[in-house]
Amino acid sequence: MAGYLQKLRPLAFLRPSNGVPQTAIRSITTKYTPKPSPVPLPENLPESYYSQLPKRLRPQPEKKQWKIVPSPPSEMNVCKDPIATITARQMAVLDPIGERKALFDYRRSPRSVKPGDIVRVTFKSGDPFNGICLAIRLRGVDTSFLLRNNLTRVGVEMWIKAYSPNVEGVEIVQRTEKRKRRARIYYMRQPKHDIGSVENIVRNYLRQKSAMAGRT
Repeated sequence: MAGYLQKLRPLAFLRPSNGVPQTAIRSITTKYTPKPSPVPLPENLPESYYSQLPKRLRPQPEKKQWKIVPSPPSEMNVCKDPIATITARQMAVLDPIGERKALFDYRRSPRSVKPGDIVRVTFKSGDPFNGICLAIRLRGVDTSFLLRNNLTRVGVEMWIKAYSPNVEGVEIVQRTEKRKRRARIYYMRQPKHDIGSVENIVRNYLRQKSAMAGRT
């Protein structure tokens, strides 16, 4: 190998304690020579010569300078609370006149839906759902309410998004007789407090509504 010189040591005989010589052992040692410094290539060489050199010895092209784009200006001074701004924009689209918000703001509006009321919800696609309101979650655009009804003697519950585009209308069929002391009346699931099906109450409500509208 270039840069290394091999040197053989003389033979050495091992003489154990019994005095009988054994097989001679020959070892090889290496002597390091410094690597010669690279010689720069002469200038103005033809292109055909560069193609014969390895890639590491070829002249490297200059690296492309990437354009650094400055970061956009911060919107902190323009919009202090972006979540509230986005929520307000969504509410302006889903509930432009604020009627749906007043219908479920049971803490401030006396005409809103309250736990214990029987509610009828109609959808743009699908059959309406009737039930007693067990709970209302006020979460801005994600406001929802839970309705419970008995269908074929089986308790059925449904969470409905108040601002869903699929919800066409929400009607209060019957108010609760006495204000509930809890905001979530999950105890209505127990057989002792379950009122059963509300289909007869809703049917009487629709009959009275059509009679007041002059329909037969």
